[in-house]
Amino acid sequence: MNIYAPNIHLFAFQLYKGTNLDPKFLNKQDIQLWNNADKIANNTFQNQINLQLTRHIVDIENEPKGYSVELIKPSEIKEDDYSINFEGYFQDNNQDNNQNQNQNQNEQLLIKGFAYPIRIYDSYGLWLNLRRPEQQEDDKTPTEDVDISLLSQFNPQNCLTIIPDKYFLGQTLLITAWITLEDKQNQTKPYNIAQNCLTAIFPQNQPEFNRQGELFGSPIFEYGLFSQLEKYQHVIIWLFENPQADEKFTQCYQILLDLFFFRSKVVKAFQDSRIIYQNITAAYNEIEKTIEEIKSITASDEITIKILNQLTDKLKDLPQKSLTYNHLLRNLKDYQNTIDINRNNYQEKLRQISGITQDGNLSILQTFYHQDSNRFYQQINADLGYFQQGSSLLEQATASIRGIVEIEQTKRDRNLNNTIQILGIGLGGGAIISGIVSQHIEKIKQPLAPISPNNPPHPFYASLFLSFLGILLFLGIGWLIANRNK
Repeated sequence: MNIYAPNIHLFAFQLYKGTNLDPKFLNKQDIQLWNNADKIANNTFQNQINLQLTRHIVDIENEPKGYSVELIKPSEIKEDDYSINFEGYFQDNNQDNNQNQNQNQNEQLLIKGFAYPIRIYDSYGLWLNLRRPEQQEDDKTPTEDVDISLLSQFNPQNCLTIIPDKYFLGQTLLITAWITLEDKQNQTKPYNIAQNCLTAIFPQNQPEFNRQGELFGSPIFEYGLFSQLEKYQHVIIWLFENPQADEKFTQCYQILLDLFFFRSKVVKAFQDSRIIYQNITAAYNEIEKTIEEIKSITASDEITIKILNQLTDKLKDLPQKSLTYNHLLRNLKDYQNTIDINRNNYQEKLRQISGITQDGNLSILQTFYHQDSNRFYQQINADLGYFQQGSSLLEQATASIRGIVEIEQTKRDRNLNNTIQILGIGLGGGAIISGIVSQHIEKIKQPLAPISPNNPPHPFYASLFLSFLGILLFLGIGWLIANRNK
């Protein structure tokens, strides 16, 4: 099965600044996109090309201001072309069987490409193109059709799939090719052609088919399922059936770069939100565990000193749990805002494409706005609604413990005050009686006589007895005064 003039367009993006980025990251030698562009060029052309993209890029720390900045050095710009062009040769071993086998092995096909680095808002973007030209270099005649298996040489060692790091936002791989006259005559289904293209580019670990439609009158197929978010890869195969599709693609390719950028931002935000979702789920389970522990501690009818100390420890621990939990909720809300902002930017780019091409049928691209990104937004909204209960549980638990502790503390303080008051009255009254008795202290010097009915009580015994009786009397009075409210 043959195709005509296949094109590989890699749109990839990564953050270049942000609150969590190390300032040293601004070194352009460390930008993953530029390094990957070099690797892809080296791998696909078997070291025929030494792209060294960073050599052509402006000093990033002194780059021009603006929301969209082309990064090629002024000295490298030729005829208003802000990309770095290169070319090489692929081995063609798939000519007609009628041709000489030795000639087949020596046949080489010219492959061209370009790298277009750009900064969009807070991120870097790379548009890397590898293509079989539509026309011969010498006489401007159309190039020959090529076997679909040639596409495998565009992705040796799966180099077109960038391994993500924490700054990587995502990528879209767009493959365009013309349906040949032979396939039209044989009424070959475009879906079958697209599947063969996908198999040639990804012999293993192919992204799953998602949807199909038409764009500018030509069939287009999208691959990659959000249900497989951890290994999600976005691939589009667009098969041109008429010049209109190619012309309109040329009119809006710059906007398509922005469109895929905002799409990547939305998908990345949702991917990161799932990590926060797992963290916040663990935190919510920890909150429920803490609530159960508090219920177990307070199940006793009597609040002992040990229980009171346990509750006090929980009261110290809960504010930290609340701070961590609310921070996770805030992060989840931030991702929802990021999705909302970038999905609206995506929609704006769709309106621009529709205006430029005068074609309102962009349903294959609009599906992401109306269905996918909206589902992302609503999913986070549901998560926030559910996990808000965690904050309420923490607030209720804190208020409950604080109430128990304050009640017990008030009760203990009141009991202590009562005890002090009773002892104060009792001891004070006893001291008064002792003072009265002490006036007759000289009589204590009399010899102690045995206590008997015939002997009057010794003054010492009388003093001691009266003092003790006075203390008991005033302790009773003090107790009555302390408990008068009851």
